[in-house]
Amino acid sequence: MSDNFEQIRIFGLLPFGGGGIFISLPLAARLTQPRVWQACMELPNDQGDQIVDQCLKKHSQTRTTFDPYLHQMDFRGDENVAAGYYESGRQMLSVHHWRHWYPLDMPAVAYVGKACGDEGILMRWLFEHDMVLSNGYSIVHYPKGIDTDTLYKIEQTWQGDAEHKMGPLRPALDAKHKETYRIRDTEILEGKGVRQVYTNRAERVTDKAGKVTVKGQDKVLELLWLI
Repeated sequence: MSDNFEQIRIFGLLPFGGGGIFISLPLAARLTQPRVWQACMELPNDQGDQIVDQCLKKHSQTRTTFDPYLHQMDFRGDENVAAGYYESGRQMLSVHHWRHWYPLDMPAVAYVGKACGDEGILMRWLFEHDMVLSNGYSIVHYPKGIDTDTLYKIEQTWQGDAEHKMGPLRPALDAKHKETYRIRDTEILEGKGVRQVYTNRAERVTDKAGKVTVKGQDKVLELLWLI
């Protein structure tokens, strides 16, 4: 189901295709019988996931169950809107909208799996000096400190009601409380490991004349996974 409850208010409780829909082979065989298939294709819905939902309800006894590891990600915004998800430490079997609704190089995120396996993608590590690695996505320094009880909660970096899907939540932090190095490049070193580059870009301010002023310096962290 959708992570954004507003989408559920509009479309109802149905399996959303972006997060993923999985059906068994026997059920697929039933739904593709010529009579059933034709009836499903004649449904008034024009979206694939809505057709699947109505087809299941009208032509089978099967009802969908919702897997918490499938993520529809129905939130729009800048590159920070989904940070709370990716830095949550939760296992994510699927994600959606990362190419169009908010910018993220998901292949670069996932490449680290070559060194630490699929379960290591987005896994979190808490290091000394309040540094947290969300593997493949970010390295965050909390200058005012962070504890495990706080990290257990998900930072709500998006707008909208999502506690039916993700939680418990905590308020979003500003740059004074959270220094973020975001993944910028990943390189697979054949036979050796994976090289990750995380960057923290200095604030850039554009005045009315179009002149850009850089406050501070860009920073780079390099992480090498050896196999």
